[in-house]
Amino acid sequence: MNRRSNQMVASLIAVSLAALSGISCGGNSGPNATCMELMSYTATTLTPPSFATDIMPILTNTTSGVGCSQAYICHGDPAMQIDKAGTKFMKYTGMPAADVKTQLLGLAVNAPTMNIVVPGNVQNSFLAYKISGSSGISCITSKCMAGAGSNPITACGAPMPSNGTISPTDRTKILDWIANGAAD
Repeated sequence: MNRRSNQMVASLIAVSLAALSGISCGGNSGPNATCMELMSYTATTLTPPSFATDIMPILTNTTSGVGCSQAYICHGDPAMQIDKAGTKFMKYTGMPAADVKTQLLGLAVNAPTMNIVVPGNVQNSFLAYKISGSSGISCITSKCMAGAGSNPITACGAPMPSNGTISPTDRTKILDWIANGAAD
């Protein structure tokens, strides 16, 4: 098979997997590019990123204006309430990396049939869609529960970070970390 045929086969497999897993691909107009990318994501590196040295700094960034730990906006201090009942909070700053990673391996509040991170499986990791903007969130709306989270924007909440866009380099690091098994 030539390269073009291989790409077509990979796209068909990704669409089939999406249908079987209940993950949509952006509505009736067909698969959107973000959904297809996440459904068939392959790590860009064979060297797994480290959570403590590569991923945690992205999550705890409070200086760039678009980090995930902006106080009162995302997961900074005070911890962000992630459910309407006010019983679940997620905080990235001031916590050991191991504790943050443990939170990330748990169930997503807004999409309770998905884990936030599934080691080695970008396709089923809620975080991958959250850091991929509105088009990423549109891929998983069928997995989201209306009213589950505290953010009224969508059933899945706002894209992350909610106050900006994650850089392509940081997004790739996080996706590679997930794809390579979410190592410590």
